[in-house]
Amino acid sequence: MNFPLDALGPAVSARAETWERLGLEWRIRPVAPNHGKPVVVSEFESATWLGSVLIWISGEAELDAVRVSDDRAISKHYDLTGLDDLEVLLGELGALLTASRVPDAAFVHSAP
Repeated sequence: MNFPLDALGPAVSARAETWERLGLEWRIRPVAPNHGKPVVVSEFESATWLGSVLIWISGEAELDAVRVSDDRAISKHYDLTGLDDLEVLLGELGALLTASRVPDAAFVHSAP
């Protein structure tokens, strides 16, 4: 299965109202060949959060977010099988940023 990496941009844009309300800016880089395993890298940043979403063509994905005020970091691995899974990832990110709801199975840590 090849995950459609070009779907990230439109999926992020579909939630533009939420990101704007949070003062969140996104940068989505072009798909990189990454030694035969293409990946799309995106970064987000606001006054309170910064982080990234990486998605490989295999559907593996990583979400990393850091709350600026206390350096609390949340990381979660996903295995995306379709666009619905991408919506879950972005929904969990939205819930984290708006309501501090940590996604199930996420790793939470703080910088020393």
